[in-house]
Amino acid sequence: MHVDFPLFPLTQDPFMKRFPAIASLLFLAILLAPVVQAQTGHVLNGVGPIDQGMSGAGMAAPQDALTALHWNPAAMVALPGRTLDIGIQLMMPTSTITSTVQAGAFGPQFGPPVTMSGSTDSEAGPFPIPSLGLIIAPEGSKWAFGFSAYGVGGFGVDYAASPTNPILTPQMPQGGMGFGAMNSSFMLLQVSPSVAYRVNDKVSIGFAPTWNMANLELSVIPATAPQFIDAFQTPGVPQDDLPLYPDAPVTWAMGYGFQAGVHAVVNEDLSVGISYKSPQTFNDFEYAPETAGAPDYTFRMDFPMIVSGSLAWTGVENLLLALDVRYIDYANTKGFDDVGFDKTMAVKGFGWDAVTVVAIGAQYELAEGFPVRVGYAYNNSPIADDLAFFNAPAPALVEQHVSAGFSYEMSDKLKLSFAGQYAPNVENTGYWKNPMFGPSGENPATSITNELSTLTLIGGVSVSF
Repeated sequence: MHVDFPLFPLTQDPFMKRFPAIASLLFLAILLAPVVQAQTGHVLNGVGPIDQGMSGAGMAAPQDALTALHWNPAAMVALPGRTLDIGIQLMMPTSTITSTVQAGAFGPQFGPPVTMSGSTDSEAGPFPIPSLGLIIAPEGSKWAFGFSAYGVGGFGVDYAASPTNPILTPQMPQGGMGFGAMNSSFMLLQVSPSVAYRVNDKVSIGFAPTWNMANLELSVIPATAPQFIDAFQTPGVPQDDLPLYPDAPVTWAMGYGFQAGVHAVVNEDLSVGISYKSPQTFNDFEYAPETAGAPDYTFRMDFPMIVSGSLAWTGVENLLLALDVRYIDYANTKGFDDVGFDKTMAVKGFGWDAVTVVAIGAQYELAEGFPVRVGYAYNNSPIADDLAFFNAPAPALVEQHVSAGFSYEMSDKLKLSFAGQYAPNVENTGYWKNPMFGPSGENPATSITNELSTLTLIGGVSVSF
């Protein structure tokens, strides 16, 4: 087989000799970056200032390496030459949890004697998220190669314990009715080498194996069987024993999958793209809890399948219009697909719905080397109102994104890009859940409300060489 890509000369290129060190430093920065708050569920709606400046639209006409590598490796052929993109995203989430328990809602034994209600803001954030994308697509070659590393998803809250907000009071065996201080942290890093092949002048295909690292910390974690504590000092009366859930100290898991796509130029004004990102299958998170007497346990949480389609139109000079639609299949993803309690009183999962995202974006070049961008995206929330209780540690409620950004070409080799994105506040309200409340598991004398909004600032540099 004849391959017209000059592999060996790359090893002699001065930049390529330095690239492993550059990539290693950025990889370490991404690995150590704190958790990111949810965007579309717990999936970031884009990577880099150009992609985020158009609210995740533009897969069919990528303007930088990060957009192509994140959404469709086949689109690398649309960026001839050699391009290195480095970005940094600063996410500032605002999340609040409010709970109310009416007097006597938990019965004569547990009360409370008076109605309790409180609201608490999360202290988590802001979070820096670095990203790296490299594409090498020599002029005249049918092949293009790429490498990417970035954070692609996460969630996190940090609610302090409260004597008045019922869900943040201590657990029942410890004298309250809630879970105490509630802290959660999930971060997913994805690394991917990519390859694209130009089938003809119109169509290219691409493929990328994906390797993932994720960490998960929950305090407390109800996804394992609790200990049952004899809080009333009545030995031999198990119905009086109260459940005590352990903490889940931070631990890591590995996951694997792939991405494949097709990029096509219909005519000089219209391009299309289709991509499929497989479910990212993880091994179990394994925990040795710090709670005295609690056994070791495991919890598995995969990353969902994502199917994307995109149109890009450039029929007016200096104008790019883009429409992207993607389907994120939380409903069939381990850790998100199930919900409720099992027979041991362990929570089976988050119970999220699948999400459909529609993103529209526009780019207009005001002056040579100075394009400006706007974007808007909408998706249904993955969390139904009646599941607010189970999702207090992961309030992935965002439904809309509004964004704007611009680039400035300092030279034909160097481009700076910036963007800002805002996701308006969304809330959902449901009942407190517990098997002790009967077949429905709901207590109508209670309520749990989660709220979330996010503000994100993104900057990056693109280098052609």
